[in-house]
Amino acid sequence: MNKARWQAVIAWFGARPAAKAALRAVNDGTVAAVYALYIGLLVWLAWQRQVLFWGVLCVPAAAFCSGTLLRAAIDRPRPYAALGFVPLFPKAVQGQSMPSRHCFCAAAIAVAAAAVSAPLGAFAAVLAVLIAAGRVLAGVHWPSDVLAGLAFGAAVGTAGFAVFYAVIG
Repeated sequence: MNKARWQAVIAWFGARPAAKAALRAVNDGTVAAVYALYIGLLVWLAWQRQVLFWGVLCVPAAAFCSGTLLRAAIDRPRPYAALGFVPLFPKAVQGQSMPSRHCFCAAAIAVAAAAVSAPLGAFAAVLAVLIAAGRVLAGVHWPSDVLAGLAFGAAVGTAGFAVFYAVIG
């Protein structure tokens, strides 16, 4: 994406308030759905006294912590800061664009959900992809930020559950 493409996308949504509101609803709704799913999984696993609770708790937490440190170290400027345009949903943050925290958290949660139920994991993965698309359309992340976020979260999640299963036998 370049400045002209983002400005065209933002202008298109700006000229269509219903579409802009729908994108906002999808952006906010998918993020809320992923976190609600995660909390629901934790509550259900704790209620069932499942040992998997600890993997579902710790693996996404590890992705969050390691991804947050990585993005602070990279400190990539956001597209609107680098290219000089106003994003669809303005943010005060100028850097820490790579990798997208929304995306790596959603991907790690999708892996955790898949450890409990394959269909639930697939549903969470679809939500993660929708989050990624919304972040790019809004102009707050580069496409590479969201792709890196999804890949990072999935990799940390997969590796984390491999370690978890090795430890619990």
